[in-house]
Amino acid sequence: MIYDVAIAGYGPTGMLAAILLGRAGHRVVVLERYKSLYNLPRVGIVHDDVLRMFQEVGCLEKIGPATFFLPLYELSNKGRVLLSNEVATHATHGHPEMTSIYQPAFEAELDAIAKSIATIDVLQGETIVALDQDAEGVTLTSESDAGQRVTRARYVIGADGGNSFVRQALGIAYDDLGFDQNWLVIDGRATRAPRADLPLLRQFCEPEQPGMTMQMGPYHRRWSFMIFPGESAEDAVTPANVWRRLARPEGATPDEFELIRVVAYKFQSLMAQGWRKDRVFLAGDAAHQMPPFLAQGMCSGFRDAHNIAWKLDLVLKGLATRSLLDSYEREREPNARATIVESMKVGQNVNERDPDKVRARDAQLIALNEARRNGTASAQLIAFRVPGFADGFIAKTGEGAGQAFPQATVRRDGRTGLFDDIAGRGFMILSRSGDPLSVLSPLDRQFWAALGGSAVVLGAPGLIDESGDLTHLMDALGCDVLIKRPDNYIYGTGARLADLPALVGRMREQLA
Repeated sequence: MIYDVAIAGYGPTGMLAAILLGRAGHRVVVLERYKSLYNLPRVGIVHDDVLRMFQEVGCLEKIGPATFFLPLYELSNKGRVLLSNEVATHATHGHPEMTSIYQPAFEAELDAIAKSIATIDVLQGETIVALDQDAEGVTLTSESDAGQRVTRARYVIGADGGNSFVRQALGIAYDDLGFDQNWLVIDGRATRAPRADLPLLRQFCEPEQPGMTMQMGPYHRRWSFMIFPGESAEDAVTPANVWRRLARPEGATPDEFELIRVVAYKFQSLMAQGWRKDRVFLAGDAAHQMPPFLAQGMCSGFRDAHNIAWKLDLVLKGLATRSLLDSYEREREPNARATIVESMKVGQNVNERDPDKVRARDAQLIALNEARRNGTASAQLIAFRVPGFADGFIAKTGEGAGQAFPQATVRRDGRTGLFDDIAGRGFMILSRSGDPLSVLSPLDRQFWAALGGSAVVLGAPGLIDESGDLTHLMDALGCDVLIKRPDNYIYGTGARLADLPALVGRMREQLA
C-alpha cells in the first residue's frame, strides 16, 4: 500500500496531524516506537488556541474533567509575591488564555479518535531505522517484534520528538539559541484534599533555588527546580533530594502527595536549521525545543500539525501545487522562534542569581504589581500572544492578513454558541455588507466550492455577533469582508465587498 502521509511519532503532535488528515479522507499511517501510550504527564498547560483544536476534533467536553483553570500566574521570592498576573478567562480563541491539564487524559481521547478513523493505521512498537525518498514518495523502514517492515508514502511528517530519527536522517542540525539548564521535574497525585494555601501557578524567583509549582488538572501537581552545577541528575532524582526540595511552604509531604514521575530534564532552546526536505517535514520537538516558562512547547507542536495538515490536504487533492508546502516553514519558523525567545526571557528573569540584579528585578516587579493594583498599568503584565504571519500563504494587501481569527460567541437560527460550532470550519468568507458569493464570478464560485469553502453574512438575518468580537475585529481592520483559513488565521481582508474578487483571485494564483 502507498499511503498519502506517513507520520513518525504518536505523541500529541503526530496524533493531531493524523486525525486532521484522516478525517479529510487521506490514507495515513503512524509509526511509533513505543508499544503503548506513555500514560504519564509531560505537558502541564495548554493555551486557548489548543483548546480550540480540541474543540475541532471533538474531544473538548470529554477532556474537561482533566482540566483546571489557573486564574493567576505569580512570581515570588521566598513566599513574597512580586507580581500577580491575571489570566484571561476568555482569550482570542474563545477559551481561557491558559488551562492546566492532565496529559494522559487528552492523549487517551486523541488515541481513541485516531483509531476510530478507517483511513488511519496506527502501528505501535515500530522503530524507524531508515528513510529514503525519491521524486514520487518516501520509503520508511521500521523494525518491530514481528520483524522488518517497509512503508511507502507520498509525504512524511517527522513528529518523533527531540531525538528525532527523521531529523537526523535528513541531516538537519539544530541551532542553539542559548538556553541550557538542567531541571528536576516532579509530578504528584494528591492523596487527600490539597492545602488551600498552595498556589495554583507560581514561579520561585529565588537565587538559592529557582523553581515553580502548578496545579495540573484537578488531582495532580507539578514542581520543577533548577539542578545546580556540580549536582548530577542521578543525585537530584533520589527520593531524599526530591523531598528535600519539596520541604517548603509551596511544597508537599509524603502524606499529601504520591510521586508519580520524577525526572531530570535539560531545558533548551533549539531550532532546526530547516523544517523540510522535499517530501519530508518536521513538526513539534523534532523542529523546535523551548524552555517551559511560557508553557508553549506542545502548543507549538499542535500549531505545526494544524498548519501542515490542511496544506497537505489541498496538495493531495490536486487543489494546490506543491509550492503551497513552502509556506509551512515560512509561517511556522518565525512564529516558533519568537515563542522560544520570549520563553527564554521569562526563564532568565525567573532564574537570575546575581544578588544586585535580583534586587533590581524584585523592585521592578513589585512596582509593576502596584501599578496594576492602582489601575495605572495593564492587568496582563506577563502576557504573550503568539505572533501571526508576515509571510506565507496570505494576501499581500489589506490589514490583518496573517493574524489570528478570533472565536466569538454568535447566534444563528436560534442556536447560540462558539463561532466554529455555529458557523462552521475550514475556508470561510465573512462579510458584513451582503452575500459574498453574489460578487464572485462563476469560475470563482466553482473554485471556492472545490476548496470546501463557505460564506457567512454577519448581521441579521444571518450570523449575529453576540459577543461583539467580530464586529470589533472588522472595525479595527477597517474591512467589510475577510477570508479565514482552515487553521483560524486570516488570509486577507477587503475594505468593501467589491474587493473580494481580487482577494479570491490572489488566492487562486498562490495555490496554482
